Amino acid sequence: MKSGEQTALTKLDRVTATVVHLLGSVGLFHYNKLTYLFEYFHIKNFGLRYTKDYFIKLPHGPVITNYKKQIINLHKKQLVAINEEELTQKRKLEDDYYYSSVQIESTGNTGDAVVQESLVYSLINQTVLKFGNLSINELEAFVYETEPVKKYLRKAREGFKKPSGGYVLKGDCLRMRDHDNAVTRGRKIAQEHLQKYPNIDFAQQRIHAEELSTLALMRPHQ
Repeated sequence: MKSGEQTALTKLDRVTATVVHLLGSVGLFHYNKLTYLFEYFHIKNFGLRYTKDYFIKLPHGPVITNYKKQIINLHKKQLVAINEEELTQKRKLEDDYYYSSVQIESTGNTGDAVVQESLVYSLINQTVLKFGNLSINELEAFVYETEPVKKYLRKAREGFKKPSGGYVLKGDCLRMRDHDNAVTRGRKIAQEHLQKYPNIDFAQQRIHAEELSTLALMRPHQ
């Protein structure tokens, strides 16, 4: 992949590449749920969004908005490998639960597109380590216990018009101000520094990040 194509990648693209790179191969169900959980934990750890995707609510939990188009784009750039025919096959909403056989696989270029901010990379890695090997049932059960999904379901019971197609991380589903404190502000400053100086040696970035006393506390949890 050319350097110009790398700069054109979105933050979501880089999260995708990181998840696929760490797992080698990941089913669509796990990919969507792991990405949602990363975004959720990023808000709780840093007090701000990362991918900024709203995540559509389907019957079996949040999925990335337009994820098929996004993955096909990465496939064309040879950053991931996938069977496009299987990916684009029409299916019913309730089939989302069983749509795990379609695998996103790493290529020789996947590692070139991973997230470069070491704090963010660490959070993705921890999310994958803790939840990547869960069964579909276990992963779905955990996702349904997260605050945004619970709030979404409460809204649905109160008469929200699109209980299967609305957005999970939009509006008041998770208020940023509830996660504004000294710890999240410190992590936000560190992340902004790493974004501002991306050419610093990646290994050195990791050393600097680990020196922050709060990094050891950054773990995916409720």
